[in-house]
Amino acid sequence: MKHLIRHVLFIAIATIGLGVHAQTVAPPAMIDVAGSPMQVNSVGSGRYTVIFESGFGTDLRAWRKVAPALAGSARVVSYSRAGLGASPARPEPRTLLQSSLELDQLIAAAGLRPPFILVGHSYGGLLARAFAVRHPEMVAGMVLVDPSDERFAPALRKIDAAKVDADDARFDAIVPAKFKPELALLKPVLDSGVFPIAGSLPQIPVVLLTSMQPADKPEFFLETPPARELLRDLHAQFARGFRNGEHIVTVNSGHNIQLEEPALVVQAVQRVIAAAEALQPISK
Repeated sequence: MKHLIRHVLFIAIATIGLGVHAQTVAPPAMIDVAGSPMQVNSVGSGRYTVIFESGFGTDLRAWRKVAPALAGSARVVSYSRAGLGASPARPEPRTLLQSSLELDQLIAAAGLRPPFILVGHSYGGLLARAFAVRHPEMVAGMVLVDPSDERFAPALRKIDAAKVDADDARFDAIVPAKFKPELALLKPVLDSGVFPIAGSLPQIPVVLLTSMQPADKPEFFLETPPARELLRDLHAQFARGFRNGEHIVTVNSGHNIQLEEPALVVQAVQRVIAAAEALQPISK
């Protein structure tokens, strides 16, 4: 079962991390965010605030190998969205927009100050993009770690719709019941091929990391080489949309690059910060 969960992705959404018991550098705090407690870990200081968005069903522990290494040069913030980690669930539907709005609330409650560097893994990549579209003036750069792409499922269906349906059915059978309502709201977005929040991303430094580590025995269609090559090409196309965009492919880690190859993520954040500094020098 551990091997299955490690490799199960639903249109590039991570589920690994459910039930992972690991320690962060310091005990996370519980802060009031719009009347609801939220688990937050904030360390370090600097001109930039690095905000981490975890994948689907994962909490702030997903960044335990990355965040401490960046605390010497920036304020580093990881958090557990509502219903994850120690953050209690909220009654509002878990849509992409709702989760993005709650990041607004967290920023206000914690007194976080831009410029922000957003780091999103898998589904968290969609959330990073959503915030950047809604608040382009606050975002100085992004790092997307094997991110979900709303164009992936429609493109896969053109290759073999039956195999995509089979993936969906198998995933639905094993996903924990507590995540099924959120997944039901997210799946139409991923099937549509259209990003659900209108607007354009700012022209900021972006590094996008893609895993191309072969699966020993692919159990899902989206793990097979043709599917991974398709996602890699979509990632490359996305990165080319930025004047200061970089696409990095790794075969040394799987979907959870931040856990298996954390130094690669740390270096990507550092490069984005350096590029942002070059574009936005401190006024004298």
